[in-house]
This record gives sequence, C-alpha cells and structure tokens, in this order.
Amino acid sequence: MNKHLVLFMATLLSGCAPSVQITPNKLPDAYLNQPYKTNINIINSAVDDMTFYSTFSDTSFKITPGVRESSQDDYNNLTISGLPTTLKPITVYISGNTYGNNFPGKDFEKEYTIEVKIKK
Repeated sequence: MNKHLVLFMATLLSGCAPSVQITPNKLPDAYLNQPYKTNINIINSAVDDMTFYSTFSDTSFKITPGVRESSQDDYNNLTISGLPTTLKPITVYISGNTYGNNFPGKDFEKEYTIEVKIKK
C-alpha cells in the first residue's frame, strides 16, 4: 500500500511542476547579407548547461548564452546571431533539461524557422 501511495504522490507532484516556456514563439525574419541577432529566453526553470544542445541549418549562425552576475554562462538567456548569405530559410533547433529542485527537472525542445528576405 505504501509503495502505491509514494508512486501516486510522486506522479502528482511532478505534474505540479511549472512547465518550461521558451519565448518568443516565432523568431524575426532575417535579411540577406545583413547581420542577424535576436534573443531567446527559457522561463520557469534553470537550464542545465551540460544538457543544452543547439543546431542550425546555416553554419554561419551560432547561439551564445548570456552571462550571470557570477560570470557563469546563462543558458536561460540565449542570443542567436549570424549572417544569412542565401535566401534559404534557416532552421534553429534547441533542446535540453532543466535542474530539479522541489520538483524534477523538465525536458524541453523547440524548433524555429528564420525566413530570409531581401531588404527593400
């Protein structure tokens, strides 16, 4: 009986943990041969930097973590930058886990598409 109660409570508590939110929902468009820079924020939990992963379809793009007051990398505040040299859309994929505290950590993932346009 106690095993079932413990399992039930663990399931109940893990469902109460705040969900990880990634903002914005859509990234701004980029312009051909113009420097691109925008921010992504991961909200409601601290990101475990050891599990963070990102990939881009354009190798000129990169992601840079913010810096905390303690001079440590801050994977909750990310900057995307690059220079689009073709009109192909750029795919951005991020994933990772958050640290747990009173609740278990959460997995997250998000894929963005940056449209590349010609500046008029």
